[in-house]
Amino acid sequence: MVKYLLNEEKIFTRTLWENIFEEDTKKFLDYYYNYKNIDNKILCKYVDEKIVSMLHLNPYKMYINNKKYSSYYIVAVATLPEHRKKGYMTELLNKSLNDMYKEKIPFTFLRPAKKEIYLPFDFEYIYNHNYLQLNNNNLKEVEICENDYENIANFTNEFLQKRYNNFCIRDYNYIKTLLKEVKSENGNIIKLFDKDNFIGYYVYWGVKEKITRAIFVDENFTNIKETKPLVMARIINLYEFFKNFSLKPNNDNITLYFNIKDNIINENNGLFKLTINSQNSYLEKTTDNNENILNVSIQNLLSIFFGYKNICNFTNNKFILTNFNKINLLDKVFIDEEV
Repeated sequence: MVKYLLNEEKIFTRTLWENIFEEDTKKFLDYYYNYKNIDNKILCKYVDEKIVSMLHLNPYKMYINNKKYSSYYIVAVATLPEHRKKGYMTELLNKSLNDMYKEKIPFTFLRPAKKEIYLPFDFEYIYNHNYLQLNNNNLKEVEICENDYENIANFTNEFLQKRYNNFCIRDYNYIKTLLKEVKSENGNIIKLFDKDNFIGYYVYWGVKEKITRAIFVDENFTNIKETKPLVMARIINLYEFFKNFSLKPNNDNITLYFNIKDNIINENNGLFKLTINSQNSYLEKTTDNNENILNVSIQNLLSIFFGYKNICNFTNNKFILTNFNKINLLDKVFIDEEV
């Protein structure tokens, strides 16, 4: 049996979490099961009335090219060792992806322990994350308090909107929950001041050592410590996903054709026509047939529209390449959420 748990049933997955993710502390799990389980979904596989496999869908509000969408962060993907290689996780992922399609979710995302687990489900990396460190030791540090939550959220949204076209939207509850999350691992959120001027903040946690999770200040105050792939994503509802593109300045309307293959969500299969103008875009199924059609998997389609892979890897058609280069892509991503 596969089912989404009722709120009062979600606690039954804690034992499975503790067995699989042994590195997570009791304090962290107390936080998670008290706060993240308020509005998330947990999909489970039962065998002999016992939960043997699970995945959690944690909701986030996304900013995508000036529009706001709901999305899900897939976490806690786990199966008991004695029940692995029986297709249970495939069953859970396939159901959750198709259910998200009905909710008109543009794309879903996760942070993989191993990318090879999710490649067969058409997930792919969408950006490389810059891990930062402060380069100024003279900044004043002040712990945030409840009165700061709204201001910190607004500051972060403005900060991210100036630099990115795809990120998770902050609000009062986001910051409140984030603070509880990092405090469960001996962390905090620290406001930064240059003399008496507020310039931003940083987030840290860590039981054994202090780990900086995020820094939101002007680039003059930071150095990039390392850069590496962080988040994988998957297109869910093609029609919603393709409402989020526009053309670069001084370009006329364009039309592109895609013959898309999706092995999991049947509605994403077929021949589609994408029309893009200076303000927005629109996707529709078509029976048109011409020589300028890109045959592409849903996985590679995601990669090229996030700018993570070059479209030249998939076609040498001059018409397609010329017109594709006129599009504003989702190539400025920032997603640093942990759970």
